[in-house]
Amino acid sequence: MTNESQDHEPVFNVPPVTVYLVAAIIGVHLLLTVTAPETLNWVYSNFSFRPAVISAILDQPSVGGLLHIFMTLNTHMFLHHDWSHMVLNAGMLLAFGTMTERRFGAVRFLILYFLSGWVGAFIEYLVAEPTVDITLYGASGAVFGAMGATMIVLLPRYGFRGVVTMISVLLGINLVIGATPLGTLLVGPGAEIAWVAHIAGFAVGLIMALLYSSRRTSSP
Repeated sequence: MTNESQDHEPVFNVPPVTVYLVAAIIGVHLLLTVTAPETLNWVYSNFSFRPAVISAILDQPSVGGLLHIFMTLNTHMFLHHDWSHMVLNAGMLLAFGTMTERRFGAVRFLILYFLSGWVGAFIEYLVAEPTVDITLYGASGAVFGAMGATMIVLLPRYGFRGVVTMISVLLGINLVIGATPLGTLLVGPGAEIAWVAHIAGFAVGLIMALLYSSRRTSSP
């Protein structure tokens, strides 16, 4: 005999903003896989974050140019290199975004997520060669922001030493893969892992989570 009024924990218990972001990432990638090559090239050319283009706009700023910068700061986070790149980011977002959104709420999570992606892209702009037209795309900077925030969420459970160990391992793996030839083996020729954007996004997420936690602790 069962009691139908009894509450049950849903099997798929992911908070809404994380679900929508993952759905958007998957949906955009699905659409791009069935589009014509010319359209695909146009999308990546115009909606990726390109430091050389940003430099040209900032040399002669205009309203349209500044709007383009803001647009690509956001749209580059929904474009991915291939299926493995997209699945990896979507999977990490499900894991780390869920914990971050549950802890801090939808609005704060959205701010943290996009700010991490923006800062990651901007740091890549600062370190990029101005004469080399690189194309930055992927949700990794924002996802690493959620990952950094999760370290603060897990702090009460694992303690300072445990969290520092996790941070060292995660950033160490990112550095080894992104800053060595191993990254080329994983993503293939003609592409590189934006490890600088990853670290920047991680740092932003960590800092934002600390700020959120301190405000929550000090509030009456």
